[in-house]
Amino acid sequence: MMIAPVCLMITAAAATLSIHPGRSVFFFYETVTLSCAVPGSFSSWTVKRNTSTKSSVPCETWGQLNGSSCTIKGVYPSDSGVYWCESDSGECSNTINIRVATGVILQGPAVPLIEGDSVTLNCSYKEKYAKESTSTFSTAFYRNGTFIEKMPEGRLRLIRVSKEDEGIYKCEHPEKGQSPEIWLEVRARAPSTTAPPPPPPPLMSLPRLAYTIFLFILFTGILLLCISMRQRFTRGPAASPAAETEAKMRESDRL
Repeated sequence: MMIAPVCLMITAAAATLSIHPGRSVFFFYETVTLSCAVPGSFSSWTVKRNTSTKSSVPCETWGQLNGSSCTIKGVYPSDSGVYWCESDSGECSNTINIRVATGVILQGPAVPLIEGDSVTLNCSYKEKYAKESTSTFSTAFYRNGTFIEKMPEGRLRLIRVSKEDEGIYKCEHPEKGQSPEIWLEVRARAPSTTAPPPPPPPLMSLPRLAYTIFLFILFTGILLLCISMRQRFTRGPAASPAAETEAKMRESDRL
């Protein structure tokens, strides 16, 4: 049984361990790369592991070191264990469990899922010295020891996972038996820190729109009428043609 790392400080936010290919179970002789992502850290980080025989062993002993990454070319059962990133000051990242097997295996994510994610569990079979694995066989899938579904090929697709999907999974080949169990962890999604956009302004109903247009036309008409009356009063009353003729005649008599 492998034990978890003993660190002075668990600081998952400071460093994150990832794995390629992104799963936790591997066939014999596959190449696996583990990498420490350390944004904004001034510490020196390295990949370490605990196996059934040794504890807290750095990458230089069992893999090929390349910066903050470590590659195992040709994994073997002795590489099964718990892996993590550790700084020179004793800080630790998340952990990843690796298992190396032959025969039937169930390939699932090596890191926890977040609620709402989707994932495909792949059931594969490979003989120890075979070059290629196969998944083209009728496959039974189990969660927590209970049968859940049988698929014509070795793939089980989980859409928008929730905490109900969390558990121990395994698959079964119709002739070659069952795979080792894997643990599928589902974590709650962190609440959003951004405020939702403001709601759009309510749309005006048709009767209210018609009433508004009517009031606009009415007030515009009243305004134009007031302007016209003001202009008439400013100019004064206009003289009639008869009055103008009489005024001219009076002027002639005077002369």
